[in-house]
Amino acid sequence: MVSKNEDNLMINMRLMKITGFYQLLDSRNLKLFGHNVFKCMSIVQITVLILVAFIFFLNIYYFSDDINTVMMYSMLITSDVLSIMKLYYILQNSNTLWNCIQMTSIDNLYYKYHDRRILEEGQSKSKSYSILIMFMWLNLMTFWALVPLFVTNYFLTIENNNKIYRYRFNILNFAFPVTDQFYNNNFKIYYWIEFTVMTLWCHCTMNFDVLLLSMNITFKYQLKTIANSFSTFNFTRYSDFKKSESIFNFKSLIYDQQRVIENMKNIYGVFRPVVLTQLASESFIIMLLSCIVMLNYFNGISLLSALNLRIFAALSTFIFHIYVICYLFDEVNEQKDSMNFALYSSDWTTSNLQHKILLLHAMRMNNAENLRLQKDHALPFHGQTLSAGERYF
Repeated sequence: MVSKNEDNLMINMRLMKITGFYQLLDSRNLKLFGHNVFKCMSIVQITVLILVAFIFFLNIYYFSDDINTVMMYSMLITSDVLSIMKLYYILQNSNTLWNCIQMTSIDNLYYKYHDRRILEEGQSKSKSYSILIMFMWLNLMTFWALVPLFVTNYFLTIENNNKIYRYRFNILNFAFPVTDQFYNNNFKIYYWIEFTVMTLWCHCTMNFDVLLLSMNITFKYQLKTIANSFSTFNFTRYSDFKKSESIFNFKSLIYDQQRVIENMKNIYGVFRPVVLTQLASESFIIMLLSCIVMLNYFNGISLLSALNLRIFAALSTFIFHIYVICYLFDEVNEQKDSMNFALYSSDWTTSNLQHKILLLHAMRMNNAENLRLQKDHALPFHGQTLSAGERYF
């Protein structure tokens, strides 16, 4: 269950509630025949997007002679399938994601001398990045939605049974089984159909990315906080009568690190297939969009035309998105790799043998490929002995 004090969570819960993502993960939410209503809505959303992907495949067949249009539909198919994959993995792992969210609280770490200012800085950055990513996708959707309203002199041409049909340019340019005259006369109806589809796509993409980036920022600043506590840990401040407290606090630090790493493994287990697919897909999309711009230019369409400007908007969005993902993952990896340096920076030279053994085992644990905290390695509190520490050390 998510912490009751949601203001302490590093994830932007207010934003998640606005988008419905919070309700989707919360198993206590409104149910319909025993099923989460928001999950049922998400299944409908996936079904619509699958139908859209099928329509794009049909459109490629209709426009097979136009390489520019084929590349555009290939880009749209790739984006559509990627958004389906994102929502599917969220639905499949909703319980895991829900359980991991509670660990993003700035009060989640057990060691009582952590510098809360670092966690509060991470909380601020997490919420800022969430809003940035949300507006990034919303701006792209808005730009693509507005262009057809201003481009009235560009038409999609289809030749069928020796007849040529000219359809007015739209958001996604579905090839509907109607005459061009009927389509153009009822353009607003088809416009709102395509606008709804693009909104569903944006909703899937945005929610996943907000959670992905928020969790990465959370991991970075939790590890940064733990590393700071390791490097400033002062063994000499404890008198001979408080050596047990010193051991307890140091093991609490190690246990905090174990829990963060375990949470990272759970989240990365969900994100890894999607993120790798996303990086490959978005790289492919960037290449397709670049080719479309060049073909448009050689076909006499100005680079400053509305058609090319919306492609530039998509290009800049996908490039920036790839950069942010790679940057944050690299930041988390660097922070994780710096834990041993933080341990070595502590005042270990003046500590006793037991402290040095603890520090050595903590370093070995950081170098291990698979660090996993077993269920029976729980950390008791209220003055009890640390069974986790005893098992490891």
